[in-house]
Amino acid sequence: MMTPSEADEAGRARYTYRLRVSSTARTALLAEWDRCRWIWNECVAKSKAIHLRNNSTGEKRTCGPAQLDGMLTEARERTPWLREGSSVPQQQVIRDFGRSRAKASKDIRERLPHVEHGRKARARLTRYDRMMARRRPRKGQATSKGYREAKTWRAKTYAKIARQRQETGRKWAKKVVTDHDAIAVEDFEPRFLARSSMARKAADAAISATKRALIEMGRKHGRDIRLVHPAHTTMDCASCGARTKHALPLSERIYTCTVCGAVSPRDKNSAHVMRAGLNPAGAEGVRPPGALLPEAA
Repeated sequence: MMTPSEADEAGRARYTYRLRVSSTARTALLAEWDRCRWIWNECVAKSKAIHLRNNSTGEKRTCGPAQLDGMLTEARERTPWLREGSSVPQQQVIRDFGRSRAKASKDIRERLPHVEHGRKARARLTRYDRMMARRRPRKGQATSKGYREAKTWRAKTYAKIARQRQETGRKWAKKVVTDHDAIAVEDFEPRFLARSSMARKAADAAISATKRALIEMGRKHGRDIRLVHPAHTTMDCASCGARTKHALPLSERIYTCTVCGAVSPRDKNSAHVMRAGLNPAGAEGVRPPGALLPEAA
């Protein structure tokens, strides 16, 4: 072990300690952790109840750290078991819950936007289609001025929708590559969606164009973009790696592992599986492996 003077000359010293607690201290710590866990679960339940009530009644009630602190004070007055513990870690649990909820809300807002530019312009496109249908010339006849104008307006509307989709995808891709150094993208082709009931929404979301914009933006800013093979990303468990044997319909949004019993939202479980693919055996990276990751701009 280096002396402090040697550590100062070398730059920095690192010491490793191992804390051994007695059985009495261990019992006290476990009891304190139980109280903190109970407070966290109560914060989650109260936040969900307020959210459901706001959705059903249209109210705008809040459940922030200030309200939760007041509830904690009332709970400590009524519950002797909770009053036996220190108020400092219990209040810290409430502050940690507030930060975690704020981060979760931010992640939800920053998901891939689905502005539905095509749906908003559907009324105008339908109007132009009807104008063209009424003025459609017979075979061998010249087109009328109204037909040509409706055709021009229709083409301009489709071009505007395409530009809006590209601009939305580029803005989202720029924000993603600014906030992250390494990104895993599911490398799937959305062609099969054209034969499903989601064809119109999938086309309006411009999934392929958005993925292409993300890859180009990541290459431009020097980020590590990994294309993960889409096989079994929704069937593998992110906790234990086991693969589900039964089929998972799209209506089933909660993933439950039959091996380890882990339960999580299906999209979140798939995201964790894809994140494990940042350094897989067969992943295709858009940048040579081993290159240094620059800090986010």
